[in-house]
Amino acid sequence: MNSFAKDAFWAPHVADWILAYQTYQASGGSPFAVSPHDFGASITAQQYSLYDKRGGSGVLRRMRRKGGLKSCPVCGSPVTGSLDHYLPRDIYPEFAIMRANLVPACQHCNSGVKGTTVHGGDPRRFIHPYYDQWAAQAIWFIQIMTPYQAATFKPRPMPNLTVTQNDIVSFHLENVLGSQFHLSMATHWSSLPGQLKIRDPALTSESLKRQIDLELAVALHSTGQNGWQAALLRGIRGDAGAIEYLRREADATELPPMPPML
Repeated sequence: MNSFAKDAFWAPHVADWILAYQTYQASGGSPFAVSPHDFGASITAQQYSLYDKRGGSGVLRRMRRKGGLKSCPVCGSPVTGSLDHYLPRDIYPEFAIMRANLVPACQHCNSGVKGTTVHGGDPRRFIHPYYDQWAAQAIWFIQIMTPYQAATFKPRPMPNLTVTQNDIVSFHLENVLGSQFHLSMATHWSSLPGQLKIRDPALTSESLKRQIDLELAVALHSTGQNGWQAALLRGIRGDAGAIEYLRREADATELPPMPPML
């Protein structure tokens, strides 16, 4: 911000810009506390374009390529490599290059499933990966909707959340999970019986539950608490009908011959 203060074009607006940043930080980016500031059309357009002008900068590139992320912090997909504006720069151009407003994310999230949606009425808003520390726990699961033969997948908040957290998670899930999520879940679901049978050809309901527990432990280690796979497996583990369906499907699955060991 100091560099902008030295520029005659920005200098008259730096105090308001700093105040906007301070309000954002004090409220954790809450859209109920942070209102878009009217800097005027010319300044607003220039603020909006700051991100495009600096998209290849070292700071933004490092944020985009942040290592150690097990899944997208926004939607839980197993892909990262892009940046998402928590408060959309179409509405809040003053935060276009504010680091606290830039979240490493998948291209799916950055390309705009949520678009310019900001909130759904207090307290319904998006989870902020930097400020909502409570969201590091398991916050959602996937309910498998019958008929299991043509299952659909309903994201649900975990039952142990507070009322406010439940509202936030519900709104978040409703607005960040798009068609790619549903396609991925359908693929996981349809391939799971064969995967389970490969690991245990003589599955029973109890041994299948143990397999699901093991799969969940692996998913938690590899893609994190709130990755898509962990959420799906949590939903399956709590659904006796899904367990029995998978057991029957695994029993009926014909496995291809195993390749010879080298």
